Amino acid sequence: MNTLRLTIIIALLIGLFLVGCGGQPPSGLPTRTPVPITVEPGEPATEYDASEAIRSYASKVLGITVTVKSAGGQAGAITLPVEAQESVDAAVTLAGATYYGILEDALASVSLGDGEISGNLTADIESASLGVFVLTQEGALPANADEALARIKATFPGIANLDYVARPPQGQGYSFQATTTTKGLDPSGKIGAVSQSVLVSVTPALRQGRVLVWAVVANGTLTKALTF
Repeated sequence: MNTLRLTIIIALLIGLFLVGCGGQPPSGLPTRTPVPITVEPGEPATEYDASEAIRSYASKVLGITVTVKSAGGQAGAITLPVEAQESVDAAVTLAGATYYGILEDALASVSLGDGEISGNLTADIESASLGVFVLTQEGALPANADEALARIKATFPGIANLDYVARPPQGQGYSFQATTTTKGLDPSGKIGAVSQSVLVSVTPALRQGRVLVWAVVANGTLTKALTF
C-alpha cells in the first residue's frame, strides 16, 4: 500500500477542537483559519484495506454507511489540534495500524489492534479500536442539549442507546460522554465482554447554516487511550 500524505483544510476540523474545550477554539489560534490535519509518510500499512477498515468500523460501531473518497494507512502520525491530540496519539501508539480517510462530507481515522493486527478485521474492531468521525450537516446549532443529543443519536444509530452524560459547556456546542460494556470478539475470535468509551458532540461549522456532528469511540483495550 502506498504511503499517504493528506493536508486537509476544511470546516470539519473545527469540531476536533472540542474534545478538550467544549467548542471554544484554544487561545492563540485564529478563529477563522482551521488548523490543518496532516498524515506524515511512514512505512506501508498492514494487510487491511484502508477504505474497508473505515467502512467496516462505521457500519459495525456507528451504524452508518459511509462513502470513502480517499483513504490510506501506515505506521505514521496524525496531527490534530492540541485538544484532540493526546487521546488519538495514545491510540495510534497502542494500535497495530491506523487508517485515515476523507469521506463524503466527513473526515475519519480508525486505529485497530492491540499492538498488532490479528488478521480478523471484525475482531480487531470489537476488541481493540478507536475511531474519530466528523460529519458536516446542514442545519442550525441545536437550541439545547436535548436537541443536540437527539441529533447525535440520529446521526450515529449504532451508539444511540448508551447512557450519555453531558459535559460541562465551555463554548458553543454540546458534548456528551458514555461508557458501557458489550459482548464482542477478542483477537482469537472468542466472544467475551468488551468495554466501550464514547465522546460525541454537535458544534458550529465554519460555513453558516451547517454544523459538525462527531464521535470519538474506543472499544476494548484501546479505551485506555481516552483521557476523559
